[in-house]
Amino acid sequence: MSGMMTAWVLAAVLVPLGYPLLALVPGMSGLRRYTLALLPVPALLLALLSGHGWSLELPWLITGGLWQLDELRRGFLLLTTLLWTTAGVYAAGYCSEQKLTRFGVFWGLTLAGNLGLILAADIAGFYSFFALMTFAGYGLVVHDGNPEAMRAGRVYLVMAVLGEMAMLAALMLAGNEAGSLLLADLPAAIAASDRRDLMIGLVLAGFGVKAGLPLLHFWLPLAHPVAPVPASAVLSGAMIKAGLLGWLLLLPLGEAALPGWGLLVMVAGAVAALGAAAVGVCQRKPKAVLAYSSISQMGLITLMVGAALAEPARAPLLFAVITLYALHHGLAKGSLFLAAGLSLPRSPAGRALLWLGIALPGLSLAGLPFTSGAVSKLAMKHGLAPETLTFTGAGYLAPLMTAGAVATLLLVLRTLWTLRETMAVGRIPRAMLLGWLLASLCSLVLFWFLPWGLPGAQQPSWLPSLYDAWALVWPLLLAAALALLVWRCGVGAPQIPAGDGLVLLEAMARALRRSVGSSGLWPFSRNRSCRLRGEALNRSLGRVLSQWESGYREQLAFLLLLLILTGGWLI
Repeated sequence: MSGMMTAWVLAAVLVPLGYPLLALVPGMSGLRRYTLALLPVPALLLALLSGHGWSLELPWLITGGLWQLDELRRGFLLLTTLLWTTAGVYAAGYCSEQKLTRFGVFWGLTLAGNLGLILAADIAGFYSFFALMTFAGYGLVVHDGNPEAMRAGRVYLVMAVLGEMAMLAALMLAGNEAGSLLLADLPAAIAASDRRDLMIGLVLAGFGVKAGLPLLHFWLPLAHPVAPVPASAVLSGAMIKAGLLGWLLLLPLGEAALPGWGLLVMVAGAVAALGAAAVGVCQRKPKAVLAYSSISQMGLITLMVGAALAEPARAPLLFAVITLYALHHGLAKGSLFLAAGLSLPRSPAGRALLWLGIALPGLSLAGLPFTSGAVSKLAMKHGLAPETLTFTGAGYLAPLMTAGAVATLLLVLRTLWTLRETMAVGRIPRAMLLGWLLASLCSLVLFWFLPWGLPGAQQPSWLPSLYDAWALVWPLLLAAALALLVWRCGVGAPQIPAGDGLVLLEAMARALRRSVGSSGLWPFSRNRSCRLRGEALNRSLGRVLSQWESGYREQLAFLLLLLILTGGWLI
């Protein structure tokens, strides 16, 4: 690789990694604001123009390092850079002057981690960037600092730490089995290991936190509604796909037939696809509905991961379909999240155009013919065709995909309904409007012109056959009929709080604490003065920590996250 190319590859990650230094410089708010959209541009050009098949060795790192761009990584890099660029344009008009510094610090660090984990081909680099993205993302979740955001941040942080622990254990075990630090050597080593099941379980759980697996999804519907709108877009459209990429890189897909694990993963995907849709239509906030929609869509992708585990001969084709589906979903969902922060124009014509622009990416998610969603769903149908699969339960995949299409449109309709109830008439800042339009353009138009070089994939065709068009349309008609029937009957959806199962667990924990405390078994419950002194101390510590956090968060967060990044290279 030439020196110019090496510098360009390094710039793709170092530019957003160095942005927090600019964000902390006082008196440069205009420059900080309007460079947010430029941070992913070097990586975007790298994905579009450099092709794939190159690698970059980094021997000057402590354990060495390797970055590369292969066919799989290129699809994920395209999605990540396109979405972060459009969200960055949107953020330039969204962020207030008072919170721009805090937002910029965590935005740059999270972006650097997201890009770095895609390019990293060794264990140390991959884990370091994944951890950087995860913990910097906490700053975006708690950006507003209100009680709801802080609660979501606590849940996010607990789930993130548990996921990082499982992921790190899996990487260390697999690296030891392979005798290598390269990610490409790990799947075969996992497949041949006596501890195969342990490592597969750790990989599924560790990356499943980010991918929103059932029982590991609690942070998603809490974090998305409270995060700033552009942060919600990248959280759901790009960062959630990091868990999917981890599965594709580490699971022994194509190495061995694992029907037991495949069936388990497909069951989890079905529960996520349909269960999240059932809870999502009961939400009252648009971003909460969209969060559950992301869990549901990731459930459909998880079906394909399970099929690849059970049927190794289909793994190359399913890799291509998964990447195609992830790209489609990320761009469409990013557009919908950005729309959640817009206001209604005053003119009727402007309102009509706005609703059309919001509805089209949503209908694309549901598989409307002539959209990227139609191509992705037909590719998924081809990849999971029952006649090509031999494992137990393959016959259930077709009805599950149909039910998923119905559930997707119901969630889209619920999103439009909640937006109708919450959007106010007002002026839309130009940068926000431009960012949303660019995201919609990427989803509806640019998708067709992106370069494709995925194994087993062909250039997408926008014109389905008559049979395929009907297969796409009738689930949409069924969903529309169900929604119309519910509306005409005046049946209101029950209200389920965001976080669903977590809310129940918290209520059980409070009840248990009250029960134990009233019985005299809780520490200090028998000594009233000790209990009062303890409560006063907790309040004092809380005030001190709150003042410290508000005064020094931006200055120390950058140093803390750099320490996390540096520590990862020492693995």
